[in-house]
Amino acid sequence: MNKLFAGFAAALLLAPLAARADSEFSVVLEGGATHYNQGLSSGTDLGGNYGARLGIMPTPIVGVEIGYLGSQNNVSQSFNAGHNVGTLRTNGGYADLRVNVLPGVVTPYVFGGYGLTHFDAPGDSTSLSSLTSTTTSTIPFGGGLEANIGAFKVGGRFQYNYLFNHIYTGSSASNGTASIDKGGNADFYAVSLDLGASFR
Repeated sequence: MNKLFAGFAAALLLAPLAARADSEFSVVLEGGATHYNQGLSSGTDLGGNYGARLGIMPTPIVGVEIGYLGSQNNVSQSFNAGHNVGTLRTNGGYADLRVNVLPGVVTPYVFGGYGLTHFDAPGDSTSLSSLTSTTTSTIPFGGGLEANIGAFKVGGRFQYNYLFNHIYTGSSASNGTASIDKGGNADFYAVSLDLGASFR
């Protein structure tokens, strides 16, 4: 009897730990607005972002995410030295560590990791200051709020992307020979709405 009682008591004590060990796999789509700061803050307009990410949470608190983030921002006429307005585009992938601050139906969380982002700005013969195509390492970090409604997820997210390298704007001289770094070490950030599903 004592052994049975001890086993029952141990099961009661271990039950919460077993519940916390439940893992979750999620797929989330995101879309919203993005903007550049520092050297490109006044030279680019507010743009749009779009992306998707996969989340793996072995525990309710700590997990990993693998994602894609793309964006498009118009380069303003004044910044483009009087030439045709162009569009600065990004395509990037990243992986991050995610920490749920208060796991529950509504969960605030923070994240940070590493990524690679490719920049390009298609131009034409009259757009001498088209930005040079380049790929750079990034550090994505930020936070969000997520609500779990059955098997579905809705939420919002802020992601700041620190760039390791400069964004070069290419030639802006009338003879097309000068190469000027207008952008400097310009980072960009995105605010998005999320919609997805989870599988437990």
